[in-house]
Amino acid sequence: MRFGLRELVFVLAMIGLLGSSYFLVFQKANAKRLALQADVETKQRALANLRSATAGIEDMNTKIDELQQAINFFESKLPKEKEIENILEEFSKMAEANSLTTRTVKTLKAERSAGYSEQPIQVTLSGDFSGFYAFLLQLEKLSRITRITQMNLQKIDDRDGEMTANVTLSIFFEPDTSVTSIH
Repeated sequence: MRFGLRELVFVLAMIGLLGSSYFLVFQKANAKRLALQADVETKQRALANLRSATAGIEDMNTKIDELQQAINFFESKLPKEKEIENILEEFSKMAEANSLTTRTVKTLKAERSAGYSEQPIQVTLSGDFSGFYAFLLQLEKLSRITRITQMNLQKIDDRDGEMTANVTLSIFFEPDTSVTSIH
């Protein structure tokens, strides 16, 4: 085979075609491919960030449901405002059942909050300490929410085992929303 000028021009034209196709086609396609790849990586990072940011949302809905159930439970333990007299009568019966004498009962100013009200009551009881302890245990087992905020015990000197207790109880109740206030 003879290698002449025609063949040399043909080989140079093929090399020129290959070089020009690299600069005009392959380099532009490669740059476009790299740009698309960078865009895909950016979007994948954004998606991963979104997944990590929203990972706790299902947990939040579960927590909100649990907290709502807890609120409903505690609200069910709140008596109505008009039932406070019944609660005071129940305390009095519990004290009598434990051989305690109720000396004074004084209701203090009620404090209102968003979904409940608190009625503090000062009670002075006297009797045997064992009866007072049994009274406290019964008070603790009540189905409604009550709290002892202050307690002062004093021994009666001339009688063995006898004492006087000044107790401040707080009864939590659901405020009466049917009463409208006039301003």
